[in-house]
Amino acid sequence: MVFAKLLISAIILFLLLSCIQAQKIAFGLKGGADTGTPYSKPKEGASGKLGKGGVFGAFLKHEFGKHFNIRFELFYSYKSASFVTPISGDTVYAKTMMGNTYYIPTSYSGIARGTFKNEYLNLPVFLAYKAGKKFNFLAGPQVSYLLKGNNTGTADVNVGADPNYPYTTVKDKPFDQSGKLNKWDYEVTCGVMFEAAKRLNFDLNFSYGLRSIYNKGYKNAGGTVRNIYLQLTLDFLLGRINKDADSEMKKNTPTQ
Repeated sequence: MVFAKLLISAIILFLLLSCIQAQKIAFGLKGGADTGTPYSKPKEGASGKLGKGGVFGAFLKHEFGKHFNIRFELFYSYKSASFVTPISGDTVYAKTMMGNTYYIPTSYSGIARGTFKNEYLNLPVFLAYKAGKKFNFLAGPQVSYLLKGNNTGTADVNVGADPNYPYTTVKDKPFDQSGKLNKWDYEVTCGVMFEAAKRLNFDLNFSYGLRSIYNKGYKNAGGTVRNIYLQLTLDFLLGRINKDADSEMKKNTPTQ
């Protein structure tokens, strides 16, 4: 939460300074797609499939100097993926014999199949360096807020220490871990921008989560599960906030 407050404070300060100074401030819209997965060190026998989703939002760019600009973005993203993973742990099996119930400490093992279908509101801040006429390199932090989390699936489970002779077997048992997802995610991002035309840019960005997408007290994840995604978007420049000031400045600049 401290990181988020510092970032929001920096954005407010930037906007106030921008209103005071006659600098180049551009704004526009962006849209595209992402692919990736929440990732942790996989268990033996685990597998997964990268998810695909949509991205759309807006950006604000503050140019300073010949080669640098600061870029703020606010966009929606849909981050999905699927997985198959072995599961195991300790449990207690209730066995009833001759009217008496006995509780037997034992273990369970099986396979879980699930999906992620998470929707985020993302706020990255980029420092961009213009290298040549067409390319910009970008890097910076990103704060993401979970608008809607969905992490569900089914599991096949054998209860008993010996999987060949289990006490009982459960097939397609549904599970829902959506309530265990963190509302906030913090990431670092980097990428490259290609200026295809006067108003059109292509962005390719990579984001890496700095914390687990699950709550701290949730142990079934088996470690830190980070959002790792690649994003490709098309940016459309709408205009400049202080276009009149720029025009007046150029008009009053003497020509050689």
